Amino acid sequence: MPSSEPTVKITGRKLAVSFDADTDRLTVCQFGALPERRLPECRLRIGEHLRFFMRRPGGTVIGFEVRGLHLVDVDADVPSLWSGPRFRVPTLGLRSASIAEIVLRARVVLAGRSTPDVLALQRADGLRAAGDLAGAEAALREALAVGSLQAHLTLASCMATRGMYREAYDHARAFTELAARDSRGWACLGQICVELGDSAEATTALRRAVGLERKGSYETFATHLLASLEPGPSGSPW
Repeated sequence: MPSSEPTVKITGRKLAVSFDADTDRLTVCQFGALPERRLPECRLRIGEHLRFFMRRPGGTVIGFEVRGLHLVDVDADVPSLWSGPRFRVPTLGLRSASIAEIVLRARVVLAGRSTPDVLALQRADGLRAAGDLAGAEAALREALAVGSLQAHLTLASCMATRGMYREAYDHARAFTELAARDSRGWACLGQICVELGDSAEATTALRRAVGLERKGSYETFATHLLASLEPGPSGSPW
């Protein structure tokens, strides 16, 4: 873990707070970043409860996650959570705080309740499962309004399912700009472009998705869809 004189750079920007009461997971990360979309090489696990998120492998630390907010012992854990890097977390009223201070303040301020972004996403999941896509869309817009930028991808998928391809395009495009190394965003964008009749952009997006998959990102339908767009002599897109 970085000490009081860290060997890695720590972001000086303000961090946003997200808490899932069901899993007791606290995420504190730079706004505009999508920590849940970080590839393995952009995560650094420290002990049982903590992991850092980096902008790129070996780059600036842009936030962290505490799994088990109410279980972690801020005094007993090794390495010390008091002496590490310091972060700016306005939501918790902290300008320069250690992870231990953030954990203790989060327990009091959040009082064991999920933050609005998590509640909106959970509501959207339930509505989608029930087949209420319009209701899910409204919940996802609420999630976006309170800072859950990952909702762009789910909203794009939801709208595409409803045949709202032009509206879905904007959200898929936004997601690829926020999480450029996530293959799922490019695959979704590619599929939407197919429906819009833009084979050139669809091919570019799907190729990007396939390339990212080969580098360790998530598996998608991109390879199959790309093959249907530009099959080679043996049915391969290459």
